[in-house]
Amino acid sequence: MLFCLCGFLSIGNAAGAPDGAKIELRPAAEAFGSRHYVEAEALLAQRKWADAAIAFRTVLRKNPDFTAAAMGLARALAFSGRREEALSLLWRFVDREKGSRRDALVRRARVISRLFLTSATFQTFQEGMNLLMARKFRPARDRFEKALEQEPDNIEILTRVGQCLVLDKDFDSAAERLRFAKRLNPYEPELRVWLGRSMHQRGEIREAIEELRLAHLELRGSELAPVWLAEAQFSFGQKPLAIQTLEEDIKEQPYHIESLLAVARLRIQTATRETQTLWNARKDLQLALSRLESYKTFDSRGYPGNELTLDLRRTPDEIKSEADKLLQQIENRIEQSAIQ
Repeated sequence: MLFCLCGFLSIGNAAGAPDGAKIELRPAAEAFGSRHYVEAEALLAQRKWADAAIAFRTVLRKNPDFTAAAMGLARALAFSGRREEALSLLWRFVDREKGSRRDALVRRARVISRLFLTSATFQTFQEGMNLLMARKFRPARDRFEKALEQEPDNIEILTRVGQCLVLDKDFDSAAERLRFAKRLNPYEPELRVWLGRSMHQRGEIREAIEELRLAHLELRGSELAPVWLAEAQFSFGQKPLAIQTLEEDIKEQPYHIESLLAVARLRIQTATRETQTLWNARKDLQLALSRLESYKTFDSRGYPGNELTLDLRRTPDEIKSEADKLLQQIENRIEQSAIQ
């Protein structure tokens, strides 16, 4: 549970960071052992957040590049209910760094952005998650909104609210919540997937394509990102590019059945009098049906950055039903072409 992750936020290597990618990126040697820094860490351990924040600020005034002190200050601010200020501080430090050190800082900031400050808020949130997993989107949103009253700047809650709003087709409200979440944490690719979808449905297609493109680049295993990106590209008149997006995803992720269905739908829409495009769509659908058995056990959430992923996969029966309907459309179109 994230509200118990204070230990994870201690100074040292970020989880999963390469050896040497420590958070104290350019520590001044004298600062690390300074009286103010030691006092600040002690105050943090005692949960005296306001006093710890003052002590860490003193260290940073003397050593503005001391990233370990910035992390300590961010923790103190977050637990004081000033998460937005904490994240703003960390993003400034992120912008200064490159490579594995930058990645380590981003991971730490992500943890702070999703930190639950009380067990009561987490419990309310978990109730919402149980409803969301049961696909009861509106009741789930009610629980998330309740949790958001206590922690209005929690990225985990904001993203889940946005997801529920998208699934409930309230795209205006979804875009508002997700834009705020992105302002708090611009380095959360899963958030971009849902923001891009809400923008597309609002008619902000150019902006949607950019959000979805960036999300797709970072979440190569995501099943939603390529489909929603292709649909936005298709709406924008980029029809060949939309089909290419899906073809590349299918090549990289053979069990992305939704991409196979989506590319078949787009081919059917683009087909004119010539039938080769329809035959290609038919091949896509047959391939989807042949992979359906393996798709049952395929975990589409198994990729980096998957903590905020929502599994929206349809049942095999639902997929087969759509594939059969599309195949019938193709047969009807081919017969009409033969008659003409």
